[in-house]
Amino acid sequence: MRASVDLIQFLEDYEQYAIDVLIPTKNEIEILFRSWTDTAFWGKYPQPSRLPSPSPIQFVKARKKRPESVVDKILRHKAFFTDGLTIDSVRAMNDAVAGRIVVYFLANLPLIHREILNTEVLEVSTENPPAVYLSEDLTRRLGFTDIRRVHKDSGYASIHYILRLRESSVPKEKRPWFELQVRTLAEHVWGEIEHILGYKPDKRTSLAVRQQFQIISSQLTAIDEHFNLLFEELTRFQQEVTFVEGDPLNAENLPAVLRDINVGCAQKEIDGLLKLLNSRGIETVGMLLDVATVARMDIIRNTYRGQDGRSPDNFEVVASLAAIKGMEEQEKIVEAIRTQINFLKAWEEIKKVS
Repeated sequence: MRASVDLIQFLEDYEQYAIDVLIPTKNEIEILFRSWTDTAFWGKYPQPSRLPSPSPIQFVKARKKRPESVVDKILRHKAFFTDGLTIDSVRAMNDAVAGRIVVYFLANLPLIHREILNTEVLEVSTENPPAVYLSEDLTRRLGFTDIRRVHKDSGYASIHYILRLRESSVPKEKRPWFELQVRTLAEHVWGEIEHILGYKPDKRTSLAVRQQFQIISSQLTAIDEHFNLLFEELTRFQQEVTFVEGDPLNAENLPAVLRDINVGCAQKEIDGLLKLLNSRGIETVGMLLDVATVARMDIIRNTYRGQDGRSPDNFEVVASLAAIKGMEEQEKIVEAIRTQINFLKAWEEIKKVS
């Protein structure tokens, strides 16, 4: 009976702690890391002029630990949580709140690492320093030799950080540490499957199952490295590319062509931009340069400033160029750009409710 009473009291205390501390922290973590998904955020890291702007992050998310998971962790690690089922035990956890950043390629991991270590908005724990769950070879190639390396029999691959927000609505004395996991998209899929199957390498599992997990893990690592090689090769082509007006627009030359008209783009935007241009019949380098005259570029930017009070972003410039292909009269060009602005606004509203 006493244990039941203690559990009920703990759950009531945890609910209040979640309201006061965990939920605000979770929300602030999500807002912070979502700002990192904006290509403009990475503009502070210079790129060779012909390369797309860095866009390393595929998605981010944050969560607070479910109460049953908190209770389970405390009961399984009684030697560490000596206060038992109390909020003091929750405060001692580094993962009552947690975040995750998923990047596209292995080559993106060092950029995220650099930002985490250098940003003024995060404090990195010295008591629980970063840990890298990668092979020894990959750890060395990515330049993570100064980070503690951890091996998991399952083949799990990620980088873990214990962090704390320097600015928060939660008072400093109550501000919790949280765990941040950074991994590639391929390894994220692996981690989710591992979680769904409930595989734990330290539990009793048949040899056949353990071996199967290790085989799949090694294959996924190989796939991750192949994707990374493709990314690095594309980057090299983009940097070295030459073009003439008759060349078809493609993923290799589009960033360089856009740079010639003072428009940037992110790697993850290229496919969408090519489809947009092709749908309006702009298929070659020359066709794009013919539309993007100095006069038309000025009209696009001034129309945005006049209607929206701001300059257009790179995608909006390209979308406007596509919309005004073949137009000569300034009035028609301005009307088409205004229509494009309203179209994009409507699409943003649709995305909010979908």
